[in-house]
Amino acid sequence: MKKFLGFLLIAAFAFGLVACEKDPVDPIDPNATKTASISGVTEVTLTVGDTFDALLGVTATDTVSGDLTSSIVVTGTVNLNNAGNYTLTYTVIGSDGKTVTVTRSVIVLSEEGCPINQEKVNGICVQIPPTEIVIMHGAPYEVDPFHADYSGTEQLAKQERQREVEELYNVTVIYRPYPANAPWGPDRVTAIIQSSVSGDQLADIYWSTSDWIQALANGDAIVPIDQYLSTTGQNISDSYLEVGSYQGEHYGFETGNLTVDVGLYYNASLIDNLGVDNPTQLYLDGLWTWSRFDTWATQVQTMLSAQAEDMHALGGMLSYYAESMIPLNGGSLINANTGRVAFAQNPALETYTFLNSLYTKGLFELTPQYDAGSPEWMAGKVAIHPGSLWFVNADNRWGNIAFELGFVPYPRSDSYTGDYQSPVSGVAIYHVASGMTPEKEALVFEVWNALQLWKTETQLRDAFELSLLTKFDDEIYVEAYLDIYDKTYLDLCNAIGISAYSENGWRRNVNLAIREGTARTVMDQIKPIYEAALEAYLNG
Repeated sequence: MKKFLGFLLIAAFAFGLVACEKDPVDPIDPNATKTASISGVTEVTLTVGDTFDALLGVTATDTVSGDLTSSIVVTGTVNLNNAGNYTLTYTVIGSDGKTVTVTRSVIVLSEEGCPINQEKVNGICVQIPPTEIVIMHGAPYEVDPFHADYSGTEQLAKQERQREVEELYNVTVIYRPYPANAPWGPDRVTAIIQSSVSGDQLADIYWSTSDWIQALANGDAIVPIDQYLSTTGQNISDSYLEVGSYQGEHYGFETGNLTVDVGLYYNASLIDNLGVDNPTQLYLDGLWTWSRFDTWATQVQTMLSAQAEDMHALGGMLSYYAESMIPLNGGSLINANTGRVAFAQNPALETYTFLNSLYTKGLFELTPQYDAGSPEWMAGKVAIHPGSLWFVNADNRWGNIAFELGFVPYPRSDSYTGDYQSPVSGVAIYHVASGMTPEKEALVFEVWNALQLWKTETQLRDAFELSLLTKFDDEIYVEAYLDIYDKTYLDLCNAIGISAYSENGWRRNVNLAIREGTARTVMDQIKPIYEAALEAYLNG
């Protein structure tokens, strides 16, 4: 393949030499050899309130076909209500089929006659000091394109965009990490609220999670953005507005669309060696149901038990399975659309019962752990494990794992006929800090939106597919992920103020209840506590 590419490069280079001999290009004027030309495009200086005709005095001619002025296409905009430096591009296609392109600078001065970001003091235009806009993030290197360790995408494009935005709005954008007293969770929420109360806000924009909106909003640390959504924030997708909402107002925002983050990951090397059905292929063939999952896991466990006592088919906490499999049985925990506590209803209870049957068969590892998983899973002794997509490449999760990771969505119940659904909660989003003047607040939100490289739906999907290709070794996993990637719904179970791991928390209780087969009793006990918290969350 490399030799073939090398041949193409050599051929292309050779062709380029021949082309240059036939059609030399003036290095100073790339339009010199073209039949068409554009005249009258010169730099223009205007003042706010002036009128401007971009085609006035501009003509295009062709050495063969003559006048082409009516065919000139002008791209770019000039805002005569705001001082600024604007660029217009003029193009026309000549009789030779070649496109001629000429650019024009348009300078719009303020009513006082000053360039952008300057004001008149004692009759002289002087620079206005830029406004600092601070964006606080848990990992600035992920979002600051000028960071020495930047790990995001499109760095050069984002650097150029930030330079343009800083000049246009006369701002300086600063990315800062959270202070040491605000590492995560309650500590971070407390630090943000305390800074708001003191009037010395940590930042103008906070990167947080959707589960903290209630506490931050009730603590008057963040403000709703509804007044800007029809103008500045019109690019923000409904999926992010939904997870960023609280009591009828929108507090959170992000770029792109919300995508499925969780699924089942398996030791593809181990599964291949065992010779059992590939889970991803079963899913793509429409066979990945609870009964088939049961049969598959039982077969795998039988084979693993013959190898060693500490090897198991299924790993991870039972609550992870329940949370994602209840929606695939037609239920939910606390669906934001229904506004009801549903983790004690029949679809959930049937899911707990099914998981209990798997547990009592001895299919689950004995010492599971949250998050990245147990040492047994990391050592390749567990066949399948719940996880998040970002784990795959993360050095502190599975980035250095010694076996090939396969991906498969959670299985559906045999009776479920609806669309695939994956609950989302704790979504990373941004908030606008409280305490600013209306002018500063509007500027901050507008600048954040202007910094983003907004994509179309098609571009977003293509970019997501490319990111998947960097995470998985086999395209079959990418195909399965793309089949469900946008099938999300907002679940409020973790957002209403009850810690999932507290004494009354659903996650802690359901893990125990599934193991002991007491799910109905335990869920009925904690349900009133969640109902009261949900009422306060929804209605104050």
